[in-house]
Amino acid sequence: MVMHEAVLLLFLLAGWHRVLALPLVRDVAVDLGQNLTLSCAQDDVLLKSGNTSGVMWIREGREASRLKVEPNGALQLMNVSLDDAGIYSCTMDEDTDALKTRINVFVRSPPPALQNVWVKPSTILANVLWEVGGTGGYPIIDFTAEYRLKTPSNEDPEDWKPIVPTHIPPNSRQIDVYHLEPNTTYSFRVWATNQLGRGEIVEVEGHTHHSVEELELARHLLDGAENFDTRVWVAAVGIVMGTLLILGLGTCYLLYRECKAPSQLEEQEVIELVPNIILNPGFFDERTERVPQDENSNNQTTTRLNNNTVTQPRRL
Repeated sequence: MVMHEAVLLLFLLAGWHRVLALPLVRDVAVDLGQNLTLSCAQDDVLLKSGNTSGVMWIREGREASRLKVEPNGALQLMNVSLDDAGIYSCTMDEDTDALKTRINVFVRSPPPALQNVWVKPSTILANVLWEVGGTGGYPIIDFTAEYRLKTPSNEDPEDWKPIVPTHIPPNSRQIDVYHLEPNTTYSFRVWATNQLGRGEIVEVEGHTHHSVEELELARHLLDGAENFDTRVWVAAVGIVMGTLLILGLGTCYLLYRECKAPSQLEEQEVIELVPNIILNPGFFDERTERVPQDENSNNQTTTRLNNNTVTQPRRL
């Protein structure tokens, strides 16, 4: 039992020795499409030019022979792509114990495609939701979402319409779309943007629901339609039209009476004025006029009759 424990302890010590002998991994970030030079160095000192016969670069256990190695042993990565990301190791010979440096290359790019993008439609609005799977190496500046009516394949598609706000805050994970048509299929697309540009676009579809009011009204209108008698409909239309005709005739009669009423009143006034004119010929000629005020402040109103006789006010 003691022998087994001793052997196990030796294996553990040997494993830890190899782990401690490995150099630390150094992280290097590069933007997509740029060039990158990796140096094979001991304590950050570059190998001297001309002493590169035994230099070999390995990428995650595979020889990177297709990559360009500089005379000083540095590795040149041209027009970096996402496939170039990974851990690169530099050795002086085929002995793995002679590792000089290990570099983790991280390629920064526009944001990757959003994950779990789906649409939760309603009658006249829809809710677009998504999750962020990565930022591409730079913080996300904003999200952008658009929508359009889905058209048949044999027709030209409509232009994409922006969803307000056009710059969705980076902490948002959903956006509402308003003013949609019920029972209609729409296409939605959304993407993220960082300082390197627009990320991959994700497009989904959603179908809005039927209008509840329309369904309820249709259900009531069509209830018993198979047993509907057209004669009932004709009778109902006849009753309505007859009622409208009677109302129209009554309105015309009232307007006629209203127009005749003033003329009858004028005839009655003329008949009443005839006796007054006969009894008092000066009925229309009487008028009053003002005279200057006298010293006793008597009524200065005088009366002029039709025979031009002036009656002065009584003096006190």
